[in-house]
Amino acid sequence: MWDGVDLPNSWQARQSRRALLGRAMAIGLSLASAGTLLQGCSTSAAIESSLNFANWASAETATRNNINKAVQAFEHQNDVQVNNIGMSFDEALAQLTELIRANITLDVMELSGNWPFVLADMGALADLGPFVAQDWYRRDAFPNSFAAGTYKGVLYAVPFSITPHGFWYNKLLLTSAGLDAARPPATISELNEAMTVLRARLPASSYPIALDTSATEYALVGFWPWIWTFGGNPMVEDGHGTVTINWADDGTVAAFQWLQDAVRRRWTPPNLAIKAERELMAEGRVVFKLDGPYLTGILGSINPAFSTVQLVNKTFAVTTTPLGPGVTQPVTCADIHNLSIASSSTHKELSWKLIDFLTTSPAVITTFLILEGGVLPRRSYNIVPRLYSRFYADPISRAFIHSIIPTMRPPAFGPRYTTAALAIVMALREIANGAGVRSRLQKLTEEVKAIYA
Repeated sequence: MWDGVDLPNSWQARQSRRALLGRAMAIGLSLASAGTLLQGCSTSAAIESSLNFANWASAETATRNNINKAVQAFEHQNDVQVNNIGMSFDEALAQLTELIRANITLDVMELSGNWPFVLADMGALADLGPFVAQDWYRRDAFPNSFAAGTYKGVLYAVPFSITPHGFWYNKLLLTSAGLDAARPPATISELNEAMTVLRARLPASSYPIALDTSATEYALVGFWPWIWTFGGNPMVEDGHGTVTINWADDGTVAAFQWLQDAVRRRWTPPNLAIKAERELMAEGRVVFKLDGPYLTGILGSINPAFSTVQLVNKTFAVTTTPLGPGVTQPVTCADIHNLSIASSSTHKELSWKLIDFLTTSPAVITTFLILEGGVLPRRSYNIVPRLYSRFYADPISRAFIHSIIPTMRPPAFGPRYTTAALAIVMALREIANGAGVRSRLQKLTEEVKAIYA
């Protein structure tokens, strides 16, 4: 399926309108003009039988065919056309924002992280409370999975795939260094001791741990668990949009000092983003790493030695984040792929039907969601034998479902969080490269407060 928008009946018109939007998105033409022309090309018959689905799955080679098959199944079952609009993950929020401001309706949208909060604040998302099944919302959801889509008490996004970071480790590298792979570090103190041993015994080109110190927003997703682990809580949202900010609290300072020490001691490679770190992990050059359940598939795509779930489990395992000083429960960041409906959609019932299909249909679950590598949005789907538990029977999957996902919590998401995150990761990168920890975090506090002022 092509990445398109509201299409009229004729093939020629469909091609011209698809090309128009494609060009507008690719080279930055006036999307307002594109939206006007698209509306002018529409017919009521076409509008009644089509939906626009914006997502990054159809833009990625690894998932494109599978999401297309899932969408095609929905089309056949419901006699409806779904225009599959593929967007690069890194550019999706910016493109969604542009299209929304140009009054182009994207009926259903795949979102992540802070995106539901940004778009909800724009008035671009519909309240999903009247649509979501209460048996899912109240009884069959993972803890905090709906919190990642709730803004000021209103549900704007529902879980599509649950993908928080767990504490991965290479069992073979631990054993080769004389450490007990059956007892991975459970505390920061134990982790530091293990990394000291590993650094002395690993080759110079290998590392005890991989910590993302790139200047990307996703680096913050990977560092939140460490901040909380050290007892830091630098941004607290009160549920009504007010955020209390202090990036220089003692726990946060301790977390960033630990990061700087890890770089200085060559425990972690400097200035690498998560993609490069995953490559090192697949090459057997990193022992510890926070990453999502989909890392199983990523490892196999990089290294044929990990081409099956069984082979990945033979070398790797995953557990909860080690406990920091004074912290009694492990914690990780709620990293969830969500689905939302546009507030401007004139087909909200049909849009919800698509969301329900994407989250419950065997055609989607077995041909896309399971293969994508995330955990299914309903808890029961992952653990009930007559459903899909057989696909999640390996130790790594069980660890995510039973141990790691229950520890996830969302950070202080909100409409200004994305802007703040860019300032935060710049400070993270500077501290990793030697900037004074407390003084830089005091400066960051003022920078973030100015963003929220």
